[in-house]
Amino acid sequence: MTKFCLRIDRPLDLDSTLDCGQTFRWTKIDGWWKGVVRDTVIFLRQERRELRVKASSGMLFGEDIDRALERYLGLEDNLEAIHDSIRDRFSALEPETARISLKALEEAQGLRILRQNPFEMVVEYILSTRNNIPTIKKMSDGLSAQFSENRIEFEDEVFFSFPSLEQTKTIKAEELEELKIAFRVPWLIKLFDSLNSEEYFESLRTLPLNAKLEELTKFDGIGFKVSSCVTLFAFGELNSFPVDIWITRVMKDLFGVTGSTKKVMEYGMKTFFPYAGYYQEALFRYYRTHKLGRAI
Repeated sequence: MTKFCLRIDRPLDLDSTLDCGQTFRWTKIDGWWKGVVRDTVIFLRQERRELRVKASSGMLFGEDIDRALERYLGLEDNLEAIHDSIRDRFSALEPETARISLKALEEAQGLRILRQNPFEMVVEYILSTRNNIPTIKKMSDGLSAQFSENRIEFEDEVFFSFPSLEQTKTIKAEELEELKIAFRVPWLIKLFDSLNSEEYFESLRTLPLNAKLEELTKFDGIGFKVSSCVTLFAFGELNSFPVDIWITRVMKDLFGVTGSTKKVMEYGMKTFFPYAGYYQEALFRYYRTHKLGRAI
């Protein structure tokens, strides 16, 4: 086991970051956030300017965990400059839209965009189609638990690391159906069969954002909502603007924008360039927290 404290000299709200819909394998218990980041179990507890860390390994994504954790948590993003850039756009908005946008941004101080594993994000966001967050988490945990060799015992608890592509190629459609993945099963089976290596996703990193979006939508079950989530939460493309049911309501409510996912996405990307993703997450969190937009 690895234990250490990470000194935080930049804004970070761990609760907002891990509970804003961008990740599915974290749970807060007795003040600790407990999660599995691909193949490492990590416990996090924020205490003012320090982050207490307990982990099942000293490595994360192939590098020392302290350095990798900073990148994973998006601590390299200049949050103050990002928020300033977003606020600069508010002067062009209608007064009520600007007011709500400002409140959403103020309540999102310290919310950061994670840098997660792209293969895991593709799978989990395919699972997210017409699903809620608790169900996505249950499906992701269930898929991981299909592989007994992925079992990790840590702090008297049992966790399962997320499977590799090689492992998922061995899973049968019937096993996915038992996890109640339903109509998404053929999409996942076809995805697993069509990929030769997870290195495919690394090859996408050098592509411009729009090219990444177009490439990802070639897979069955991946539209612009899923591809935007992957580019934002895995590749750190901060102008990605995922449009789910919440953001559809938000954009109709605040901007009067309706239509296809692509149309609403492109409006958000253009209006809040180059940090539309941070604006989207602030709005998503605000509407979800305050239970707004349900009647829109």
